[in-house]
Amino acid sequence: MRPDVSSLQFRVEPFAEQHLPAVTTFSERYWTRPRSDSFYRWRYLESLPFSRLFLALTDHECLGMVFALRKSYLINGTPSPFLEIFDWHSLPGLRGSGVGIRVLRAMMREGVPLMGVGGTADVLKALPAMGWQTIGLCSTFELPTTGAFLTQGLRRRIPVRIPGDGVLLDALTRFWFRPKRRHASGQATPVSMIGDEIVPLYEGETGYDLLQVPDPAILRWTTSGYPGNGDYRVWYFLQDHRVRGWVLTRAYETAQGREAAILDLYAPNPDESLYAWMVSEAALVLAADRPLVIRARATCPVLQSAFRLNRFRTGSEVPVHVWPKMSVPPARMHITLNHTDAPFRPYPGLDSAES
Repeated sequence: MRPDVSSLQFRVEPFAEQHLPAVTTFSERYWTRPRSDSFYRWRYLESLPFSRLFLALTDHECLGMVFALRKSYLINGTPSPFLEIFDWHSLPGLRGSGVGIRVLRAMMREGVPLMGVGGTADVLKALPAMGWQTIGLCSTFELPTTGAFLTQGLRRRIPVRIPGDGVLLDALTRFWFRPKRRHASGQATPVSMIGDEIVPLYEGETGYDLLQVPDPAILRWTTSGYPGNGDYRVWYFLQDHRVRGWVLTRAYETAQGREAAILDLYAPNPDESLYAWMVSEAALVLAADRPLVIRARATCPVLQSAFRLNRFRTGSEVPVHVWPKMSVPPARMHITLNHTDAPFRPYPGLDSAES
């Protein structure tokens, strides 16, 4: 019998360090994620300077939460803060209790615009019902780098093994999907972290109406705060000895094997050849790690075309939601995998399903 949750008593509070034990217990009840002290310190305490977390609490436990990272955006060239939300969940069996609605409404009362990219089926249904606006769709991309990844997809469609299918798919991958170096229009240089060199890339006309401006502090937290999240690399792309764009990549382990991702790839006023060259260089570096697949995501049509030119396969589309509603939704958006929790999901040992 379904428990009666209509009279459930709880309070909603912003996260503070004393709440960490309750959050830890909630995480271990809801998710299959790392359970070490170092992970929890990284995930909840070290992010405090630029995160916001609201909890639904009783005297004994955490019933639900919503988490957000504070990011800086340019909206039609004007700086604007945003809170990118994720981890909006309540314990199983609490539907109808108001837990999820109340923690999100607490975040909505912060007075900072909110953004969500993708999410579970329940999240995508709930956000519009709570007054959020869909401002666009972000296309996902994947580049298989070994036949094993294509074999996994084939097994989901045809459970019966076909003799020699693995050999054929491996040959297909090497022939069709193998990353190739495009004509270099400049120089790709690895760097330890972004710096002041990229500031001019976000000044003046960028070619985008909605654009996230990277924060070195958040990038350092993402890329080096918890080693289990994988290997992150940053690249500058130079033309005529001037930084023209930059790329953030990641290689990481999953239950199915190693994967990789182009998390962010940006240049102002890009053209197709520039983005195609940047994608090819990033894919070549990642392919050397022998991942099963290289993943990416983009709203920008020029970047989408660059991925297709490098033989990335187009996958599903995920909506981009904002609150409050914009009177004039941005026509030219630059949304990649460097939003919400996509830069560090899947967590170690997990698959890449939406969390």
